[in-house]
Amino acid sequence: MKTPQLNFSGISSELICEGGEYQFIQNMIGESKAFSKNGYWFSTLVSKQSNLKGIYKMLENIEPNQITTIPLGTGNKSSRIVAWTFLSLEEQKEWRETRWKTNS
Repeated sequence: MKTPQLNFSGISSELICEGGEYQFIQNMIGESKAFSKNGYWFSTLVSKQSNLKGIYKMLENIEPNQITTIPLGTGNKSSRIVAWTFLSLEEQKEWRETRWKTNS
């Protein structure tokens, strides 16, 4: 039998988090709160549909201003990106005006 070809690479400590995807995202959500005003959006890819309920609950507890989910799919594989921001609409406007330079 032929070994399947993986579409990613790395050493095991880069690819595996004890506690799996859910624990990795839980850690990330907690860290995002500590850096809430240092990022415009925080986001993560969620492979397991079954993790969404707990992820939304964690996000609810840290009180971001906005949460959005972007569905993704290819063939039989479906996943999603969950993104959140702590910035109010006014803070987002200020961020864009002061940090994003345009060539116009």
